[in-house]
Amino acid sequence: MLVVSGVLVVASGVGVFLTGESPAVRDARTPDPNLEPYRVPDFSLVNQYEEPADASIFDGKITVLDFIFTNCPFICPGMNQRMRMLQDDLTGSGVRFLSMTIDPERDTPQRLREYARAVGADPGRWSFLTGEQDASWAIAHALGFDVSPDESTPIELKDGGTMANLNHPSKLILVGPDRQVLGLYSWQHEADMAALEERARLLARHN
Repeated sequence: MLVVSGVLVVASGVGVFLTGESPAVRDARTPDPNLEPYRVPDFSLVNQYEEPADASIFDGKITVLDFIFTNCPFICPGMNQRMRMLQDDLTGSGVRFLSMTIDPERDTPQRLREYARAVGADPGRWSFLTGEQDASWAIAHALGFDVSPDESTPIELKDGGTMANLNHPSKLILVGPDRQVLGLYSWQHEADMAALEERARLLARHN
């Protein structure tokens, strides 16, 4: 038994030597079940500073992505609070953050700049993208999410008007340096957030 155990330890060590990474890193790089088909598609948007942004913003980076709209009174405030906490906890790690609006008609670059300041986003690490509605919705759909208007739940706007609620992804999405979706995490669950932070930190360290 001792000999077999020793052989296993040696074999494991050889595997790490040959691949240059541990089993934990390989597992972190592997998409969670059923996520293998999902990669961020090509797109053309602009960031909160009106600078062009495309899918290459993900290349070579470990990124936490979410979909929002600034008038959302339901899940978006909680999601962005979690994003802010992750941003602060992962300071110095190299992990990047990206929020895409699904309401670009109202969420102009100026509006997103104001919103970013309000949520405490570090502009060097957390970008907000807007553009054509078809483009932002297509990205969410390509990642397997529904985005659709919900006329049954109107939202009151600050100018006195109303808009339909927008159904959109409620998960924080971990994207690898090759645009592959690696994991989906519920911002409401502490265990999910701890797992996301640990995985993102590990991947950034070995990126």
